[in-house]
Parts: sequence; C-alpha cells; structure tokens
Amino acid sequence: MKIAQFKTPGAPSVLEYMEVPIPPLKDGEVLVKAQAIGVGMPDILIRQGKYNWMPPLPAAPGTEMSGTIEQVGPGTTLKVGQRVVVSAREREHRGGCYAEYNATPESSVYALPDGADMDEAAALANYQVAFHLLYDCVHVKKGQSVLVYGAAGGCGSALVDLARGAGLEVIGICSGAEKAAFVKSLGAAHVIDRGAGNLFDAINMTLGRKGVDIVFDIVGGKDFTRNFELLGRYGTLVSYGQLGGPVQGDVFAAMRKQTARNLALRTFTMHIFDHWPERRKEGMRWLIERLGTHEIKPRIHGHLPLAQARQAHELFESGAVMGKLLLKP
Repeated sequence: MKIAQFKTPGAPSVLEYMEVPIPPLKDGEVLVKAQAIGVGMPDILIRQGKYNWMPPLPAAPGTEMSGTIEQVGPGTTLKVGQRVVVSAREREHRGGCYAEYNATPESSVYALPDGADMDEAAALANYQVAFHLLYDCVHVKKGQSVLVYGAAGGCGSALVDLARGAGLEVIGICSGAEKAAFVKSLGAAHVIDRGAGNLFDAINMTLGRKGVDIVFDIVGGKDFTRNFELLGRYGTLVSYGQLGGPVQGDVFAAMRKQTARNLALRTFTMHIFDHWPERRKEGMRWLIERLGTHEIKPRIHGHLPLAQARQAHELFESGAVMGKLLLKP
C-alpha cells in the first residue's frame, strides 16, 4: 500500500510517499480502505515533532479518515463492506491515517449511517473540538452570543456551524473578503475582517454595549487580554489554541479591570477526553447521527492526492484553507 510518512521530524519536505506492506490484523482489529483523509493541525505538529502524543518513528500523520471495511480480525463485530470513520483519538498514539489502508482497533472505528457523506465524515475531528467546546467547556444555551476567532478554519467553521444550529448568535472573525464571504455562508450573524482596520474597534462597533456571552479564542498572542473588554455580564473567555503565539500580558489584571462583569476564563484541550473516553465517544456518535441527517455540514476546501501530502501541509500552513482540506488515496 501507499503511505505518506517521515523518518525525522521537520518541514513538509520530510514527508515521503512510499510503498509498504499492508499490515497484518491483530485480534480486535479491522482493516479499513481509505476514501478520504483529513488534514489538520495535529498532523502538522506530529510532522514537526512537537506533539506530546507522538507516534513512534517512522510515522505517518493523520487523525481521521473515512473508508470501508476491507478485512476483519478475530473478535470483531464490524462487517466487510461497512462504511466507517477512523479516529486516531481512540488509539494509544495519534497519527497513522495518511495511508491507503489502516489496520486499527475496532474501538477506534465508528460505523456511518447511509445518509452520511464520506468526505464530510473525514472532517469530524474539527467538529469534535467544536462540540466539546460548546457542550462541555461552557454549556451553551439557546439565544446566547458567541464570538469565534479563526472562523473560516477547520475548527472555527465547525464552531460556527454547530453554534448556529444550537440557536446562538455568532460573530465570526477572519481575514480577507473571501473568508468573510465563506463565514457568512456558514450562517454567522456578523462577520468581521480582522485586516480591515482596528479589529477591536470593529468588534465593539458590531457588539454595541452589550458584549458577548462567550469568546472562543484560538489565537492567543499579544492581544489576548483585550478579549475581556468584549464580554458581557458573566461572560466567558475560552482559550483553546495559540496560533498567534503564547499569551502575553497580565491576564488576571485584565480580568480585574472588568470586575463588575464577573468574568471567567477557561482553557480547553481535547486531551481531557484521553481520561474521559466515554464522553468523547458519546460526542462522536452525536455528530455522526447529525451528519447522516444533514443537520451539520462540514465544508470541504478541496482535495489533493495522498502523493501530495507535502503540498497539503504547505497549503494548510499558508492559512489559505477554508473549512477542511482532504487527501485522497
């Protein structure tokens, strides 16, 4: 089978497209033939050697893939020919999905309903993050308002989609007119282009005096503490990434400046569910059910052949991807 893997962490150029034997099945494993493979931030971190949950080298990136069951090992209940999605979050090591075939424990495989699109199913890792942000991290309620940074990206667009479906007022932040139009098409009530003048002035003008209930920040960086200015009474700032670098400034002092609003700060990582796997599975089943009924619709940026995994990583790191980028074997 063909696989995209690397021997030494580094730039996209370390990824090699090569042929290796199809792995034999162990007890409790199934062999999945890939149809679509998601590209995401964990893949980049694995390739760079910066991920705390690194697979052993040589390694293939890849958190998620959709496909069909090709073979089943002893002690499994899935059937040959079933359409499924594979999640590396259910395995000891992350990665491993940049391959034509994937031998994986049955516990990491979810059966797909007939109505589920196979390409969209390969975008569910982002929706997992969004689901747990909304329903475990802050417990949103219909009618609340949320501000989403990076709203055109994989996790950001998933947040906009799920938040809109939950009856929330969504304000999306992105860069450029093309991304702004994309976020608007997702159902955001307001979209702010961070490149068109002073970002915080534009946000405050959009919000007026009321502020928002929740800010989802994936950026971090030097302006992180200014988010407290955007929150309304009992508002919550959620930090779930640092794409703009480590948070700078005195976070507690910034909160105290807005003390009359009784604000809160939460941090979030999907890895809390490494110790709470039953909740992670519950969330994934919830998403798959709604994928089958088209209540959620992951947006696909485009497709590249698995042989072009290097180019896929370069495109992802350029910031040009809107929604989900997929690899096709």
